Amino acid sequence: MKLEQKFFIGAFDVDAGKRVTNTALLEMLSDMSMYHGAVAGHTKTDRKSEISWVVLSWKMNVYRRPTMFSTVRAVTWARDYTKVRATRDYIIYDEEDNVVAEAISEWVALDVATGRFLRLTPELVAPFDPEPDSKTITDYEFPSMRHIDSNVLISGEMEINRMMFDYNGHVHNCVYLGLAEQILPEEQYHHRFNEVVILYKLEITNQDNVVLDYSVEDDRHIVAIRQKSDNKLHALVILSDREE
Repeated sequence: MKLEQKFFIGAFDVDAGKRVTNTALLEMLSDMSMYHGAVAGHTKTDRKSEISWVVLSWKMNVYRRPTMFSTVRAVTWARDYTKVRATRDYIIYDEEDNVVAEAISEWVALDVATGRFLRLTPELVAPFDPEPDSKTITDYEFPSMRHIDSNVLISGEMEINRMMFDYNGHVHNCVYLGLAEQILPEEQYHHRFNEVVILYKLEITNQDNVVLDYSVEDDRHIVAIRQKSDNKLHALVILSDREE
């Protein structure tokens, strides 16, 4: 089952060139994921949910950037699943039905009452009506965090504040991209990369500072977001320009 929703690109959603940012596009995808969860009956809009879907990773390819005050149309659907994780696809179109971006993501289901991950069964996934033959980004595997260990070029700290948290009590998944961008060199900060990959490992649940470690590997700009107290890895953000 495919779901569609229109989004208005406001003044806070664009860069200095008044083109939509990666963060704004990613926020649309995140909202679409939650919207599908609500349609499926898992995400409650007026009370605590019994099942919470937790994102493990994003990959987004951006092909064009609509301007401020235009409207885009986002489409999402559940693709397939294993016993432990589910894959979701997305497409965003502009007002002329040109493809703005494509993306995939991986999710796990959490039993909110017990805090334990749920085994994905046909009965649990059925309300999403998966479409395994409908795919956007194909032949791609998310990289292992163990295999990304580059030399740190720049390191800095960032304060985690209350406005970064969502209703689940942890830093919202799209905020990690904004955190990573803060440590980029000036020329890279103003460059809008057309490929974004985010890998999550440990959620941020308190307002302690995090450490941002920036490195470059094979034309990929990598930011590791770590816990300051013990250097545990929260997430990896990988930015690059896709080869056409």
